[in-house]
Amino acid sequence: MLKKTILVVDDEELIRELLADALSGEFNILSASDGEEALSLYEQHQNEVVLVITDLIMPKMRGDELAEKLRELRQTLPIIFISGYEREIETDGLLAKGRAAFLPKPFDITSLSSTLREVLV
Repeated sequence: MLKKTILVVDDEELIRELLADALSGEFNILSASDGEEALSLYEQHQNEVVLVITDLIMPKMRGDELAEKLRELRQTLPIIFISGYEREIETDGLLAKGRAAFLPKPFDITSLSSTLREVLV
């Protein structure tokens, strides 16, 4: 059976690598360092991507802006927002728009797995 694909977006290379390591057993991973790169990758692989995990605070294009653009392409795309700045970001509006979840950094593999199951239902 073919693995499903997740697009991981974070400006910190270490975070992208950790997520790829944690998820690569079950999923194919596409990785982007900012929203612009992520949008380009998504457009190339949109028929394969089943979920996007994106940091909220990034240079060039924030995660919430990326989510808006991705939802213009596929309204039902599940998105997990991650951030170390939970208190400074209003996530209710983001989470109200389609299948989405918020995971505050740092998080463990159990929390990640649980959140994945929640949005991929």
